[in-house]
Amino acid sequence: MHRTAKLAAALGLTFYSFAAHAACGSTACSSNTNWDEHTPQQEGLSADFRFSYSKADTLRSGSKKITVNPTDPAFAPGQEVENKYTTNKILSATFDYTYNENWGSTIQIPFITRDHVHSLANTNPALVTTDSFHANSIGDIKIGGRYRWTLDEATHTGMGLKFGLKLNTGKRNFLLASGTLPNEMTLQPGNGSTDLILGIFWQQAVPGSDWSWFAQGIAQSAVKSSPNFRPGNQFNLDAGGRYAFTADFSGMLQVNVQYNNADSGAGAALTPAGAVSSGGRMVSLTPGLNYALGKDSQLYALVQIPVYQYMNGEQLTANYSTTFGLRHHF
Repeated sequence: MHRTAKLAAALGLTFYSFAAHAACGSTACSSNTNWDEHTPQQEGLSADFRFSYSKADTLRSGSKKITVNPTDPAFAPGQEVENKYTTNKILSATFDYTYNENWGSTIQIPFITRDHVHSLANTNPALVTTDSFHANSIGDIKIGGRYRWTLDEATHTGMGLKFGLKLNTGKRNFLLASGTLPNEMTLQPGNGSTDLILGIFWQQAVPGSDWSWFAQGIAQSAVKSSPNFRPGNQFNLDAGGRYAFTADFSGMLQVNVQYNNADSGAGAALTPAGAVSSGGRMVSLTPGLNYALGKDSQLYALVQIPVYQYMNGEQLTANYSTTFGLRHHF
C-alpha cells in the first residue's frame, strides 16, 4: 500500500478535547479527537486510551492578564479570590466502531482528577487563608454517531455529519476542603446537563501526496439541565493538515477555534462584583506527532498552545495543555 494511503487508513488519530474553558473548571480549547473517523476506515472496533494535563494559573479578564490581591478592601472578609490555580488530569477511554464505509459510532468515557486552590480575602495579610478542592471521578460520558460519504474517489475526498449526546453521568457533590459545596458547578466532574452535539466535517487525502487535510465544525447545546445551572452553548471549528515523514511517522498541526456562551443559573461563575464570569472565545495551535506500531496501533503526543484568549469576567486560563495516548484497532 502506498505510504499516504497506509497513513490515511492507519494513523490519523490524535487530538483529545478537554471540556470548555471556564472560571475554575477545565481549561483547554476543543480539538479533533480522531482524524481517522474522517476517512473510510477499516470496519470493526478501535480503542483509544489517552492522558491529558493542563494547569490554569493565569487570571484573565477579557484578553488581558490580571492579578488580584486578597487583601484588597474591595473584597469582603472570607470572599473567594481566584488568584491560585486549577489542574486537570483526564484519563479517557474512547471506543469507536465502524460498521461500513458510511456509518460509525463512538463512546468516550473520561476519568477526571481536578485540583483547585483559591484564597479567602482579608485586609489583614496574616489572616488571608486558602481553600482547596479535589475531585476524582468519571465525568460526563459522550456517545455519538457519524455518516460519511465520498465526494471524489480519485482524490479521496469526503464529508460527513456527526451527531450525539453528552450524558449527565459525572458526579456533582465533591466538597471543598472547608466542607461546603463550591459556588461554581464547573469545578465538578459533571455539570448536570444532557447536551445535544451536531457537526459536519470534510477530509481529503490525495493518493501520491504526503499531505492530508481536514476541517470540522461542532455545536453543543444543553437540552436538559439542573434547575440551578445551564452550561452555555459551545461552538468549535477545527482545521488542520498532516504530513507523512515516513510510512510510520507523521506530524500534524491544527488550528482550533472555540466560542462559548456564558453559563447561567445560581451555579454559574460570577466575578466579585457580580458580573458573569464564564464563557468567551479562544484560538489555539495544536502541533502533534504520531507513530505507527505496526498496522493496527499508534502512539501519539500533542501540545495545545493558545494564541488568543478572551474571557468574560475573570477566569483562570492555562498557557498550554498536553496529551499522550495509544490507539489500537482490533
